[in-house]
Amino acid sequence: MVKLFPSYEAAAGLAATAGEARSLIQRCLIARRLIVRRCIAHRCIVRRRIAGLPGVRRGLAWAAVVLSWAAMLGCTAQTEPPAVEEAYAARSSVALIEDLHPRSPVVAQLDMGDRVRILGRRRSFVRVLTDDGQEGWAKGTELIGPEVRDRMTQLRDQTLADPPQGEVRALKTLNVHLEPFRWSPVIYQLSPDEGAELLRHQVADRVLSKPEEDKASPPVTEQDDWYLLRLDTGRAGWALATGVYSAIPEDVAQYAERRRIVSYFALGAAGDRLSAGARKTWLWTQISESNRPYDFDLLRVFLWSRQRQSYQTVKIERGLRGYLPVVTHERVDSERGAGPGFSVAVENKNGARVKRTYVLLRNRVLSVSEEPAPPPPAPIRFVSPQAPSPQPTLVDRLLSWWKADH
Repeated sequence: MVKLFPSYEAAAGLAATAGEARSLIQRCLIARRLIVRRCIAHRCIVRRRIAGLPGVRRGLAWAAVVLSWAAMLGCTAQTEPPAVEEAYAARSSVALIEDLHPRSPVVAQLDMGDRVRILGRRRSFVRVLTDDGQEGWAKGTELIGPEVRDRMTQLRDQTLADPPQGEVRALKTLNVHLEPFRWSPVIYQLSPDEGAELLRHQVADRVLSKPEEDKASPPVTEQDDWYLLRLDTGRAGWALATGVYSAIPEDVAQYAERRRIVSYFALGAAGDRLSAGARKTWLWTQISESNRPYDFDLLRVFLWSRQRQSYQTVKIERGLRGYLPVVTHERVDSERGAGPGFSVAVENKNGARVKRTYVLLRNRVLSVSEEPAPPPPAPIRFVSPQAPSPQPTLVDRLLSWWKADH
């Protein structure tokens, strides 16, 4: 006779290690399956014997059979092992320590996205089991749950078509969030000077804690500028704009005049008489003030001057209300010739969004066309996964058998 335990949790509690717990759970499952098979085999015999009884006695007999079978199966409401809580590494390197003391050695290192199973919690630390059987303690803030991971995948998929608007780098260690809010889960941390592609800009209310349905939200007095970034891993996330700087070369960045550089692009190259290489022609957009409902208010094009051996401005437009993304073109045809160019979405004097296209011809930037702007990128929306339909319990199935005979 196989020994049964009253519940899976009790069986797991008697085990000293995770391996023994899994073995005990398997024993419980095998025993219960054997009992179910015996119940099914005797069902026909029981039905024939009860069928000859009077109505009231027949009902009482079926009730007694159902209760006896439920008692044999431990009166449990589940037929499979309890769901194992999983988590994933949210850093490029997550250290697992052997125990919770200052000199505890590191037993394993997790890479970004590695899956672990949670065995226990203590304060802000989580004890985990890796897929290769290693156990250790990790910081809870360096792990994310399956729901957050699913939303990370949705965020990545919804931004795959977004063109990069240049590279930004972290001024110091910088948290990357799932949503443009300070309370949103941290899904990655940029190291100082680590780079990421800029995709979008958004202004959001500064809320330090997640709003609760049954509590009134505190009044909003400040706002934050957020950048949507694409990381080297391909994932996307939101970071505060004040925590990054533009990675445009320093010999161009020196002309920023204390305005934040939003996006930048290379349009072409010009020869340099003092060096063998060519100097790129640069386009950038800037914003003068924070927390604006638009993305930039200035665009500027820099061309390398071989005579002066420095960058010179060949195009500048101020007072714009411009919106990302800026799109570059390898070739733009115009009445005066063809060359590399770019398009920007801005508001005209009537407040309507238009797309203006420009072409670079030697040392001049000319406006080529103005037409209605395409619709802006769709906002990010998360869809919660559908909960699996509950499976009928053993008691429910036994009761359905009984009802089928009446």
